[in-house]
Amino acid sequence: MSAGTAATFAHPAITSHYVDKSLPYQPRRLSRSERTRREVLIYHSPRNGRIVTLADAVSIALGLRLEFDPTVARFVERPRRIALTVKQQIDVTFWARGHDGHERYYLAIPASGTTGSTSGTVSIRNRDLLDAAAHRHGIELQYVTERELLCSSAERGAYWQLLPHVQHHCRLINRVLVRAGIDAALALTPRSTLRALTQQFTERFTADQVAAVVAAMIHQGALRIIEPAGFCEDSLLEVNHAT
Repeated sequence: MSAGTAATFAHPAITSHYVDKSLPYQPRRLSRSERTRREVLIYHSPRNGRIVTLADAVSIALGLRLEFDPTVARFVERPRRIALTVKQQIDVTFWARGHDGHERYYLAIPASGTTGSTSGTVSIRNRDLLDAAAHRHGIELQYVTERELLCSSAERGAYWQLLPHVQHHCRLINRVLVRAGIDAALALTPRSTLRALTQQFTERFTADQVAAVVAAMIHQGALRIIEPAGFCEDSLLEVNHAT
């Protein structure tokens, strides 16, 4: 995916950009120039129940991490700006609210150590400057570096594989029935491969339906992948008792 190219994973029937009005923030819309010159991902977010628009590789990677974090209830991209100086404002990358009600503000730090501002590119290497700016706005920033995100490349690869299946789950009419069958199977055998689960239901459900529900269970935190890191027929799955 090259800069200035939008990748869209949204199903044609799901096109809502609506953001819950009860949330404290709405995503800042990208300008035409930002959509043209930046790497953009547009996808339907099962976590948020709306279309999410992410810009730049580091924000995309962090956004996918939040999408698949079962402790996160909702997140908003580019929720607000903070002023570094009188003339320079930068976007907070994400606001997120957990199921426990705790709110966090994330700032993704590219390897270049710079980001766009309201008056051109600005350095964001000085954490003291960033902390002071955030404090003036009454918030605390959580920093996530590009290096940290690159270290979890296998995890990120699994997110890309899982996402279309989770989106399919949103449209699956018989998902409750499929989930009941999978829950019953896992109650007897808490560990199983996706292939083995699929084979148990060949006369009742399609492989795509089973994969969609399993992916949604991972998205919700009910299941976790043990090995390999990606999502495939040979993935070993385990009931996540921590949820």
